[in-house]
Amino acid sequence: MQDELCDGIETSAVDGSASERRGHDNRNTQRLRTVFRVARVFTGERYGLARVLNVSDEGMMLTTQLDLSLDTVLSVDLSETCTLKGRVVWHHSGRCGLKLFAPIDSAALLKRLYDEQRSDRARQMRVRFDKAVVVQSDLGIQIMRARGVSQRGIKLVHDGRFRPGMTVKVAIAPGIERRGVVRWSQDGIAGCMLTELISVEELGSMTDPR
Repeated sequence: MQDELCDGIETSAVDGSASERRGHDNRNTQRLRTVFRVARVFTGERYGLARVLNVSDEGMMLTTQLDLSLDTVLSVDLSETCTLKGRVVWHHSGRCGLKLFAPIDSAALLKRLYDEQRSDRARQMRVRFDKAVVVQSDLGIQIMRARGVSQRGIKLVHDGRFRPGMTVKVAIAPGIERRGVVRWSQDGIAGCMLTELISVEELGSMTDPR
């Protein structure tokens, strides 16, 4: 699958190809590349999902929908147990380069993340999402509160009538509607598995609800 970490890992020296990034990143160091690694990013005011294109011991390159500026401090959750922080040193056309506040062992980190993703406890990255959504089901059309969303799932606050196996259609945001199936329901919260993936770009930029 394209979102799996190690399917696309390779090492390469940063050389003349750096001109493709308009000279922003011309360090002559080894870089471990990742392909479509999904991460959760947070600036302090806005958050969302992003793709990690590559990572080294001192930094990483991302594609993100967040509106960034130079020196923006960015937190990057590579998993629920791994967060890196750094400062934006360049950005252009939805891509940015991040200088980490502390160096890492990137090879060991990628191995750890790969092992986590292969484990039975692996789960998709979920973003904070606390807003009213329109839900269609056998019960009709209802306004419900959504509590958290990932690319493949959403949690809904309901009146106690949702049951596993019930089909739903959720209008998550303008232009973003997904069908799903209730997988579990307890204490007025239902977990729905979406039958169509929400893209990283669609979950790319949200306002912190706190």
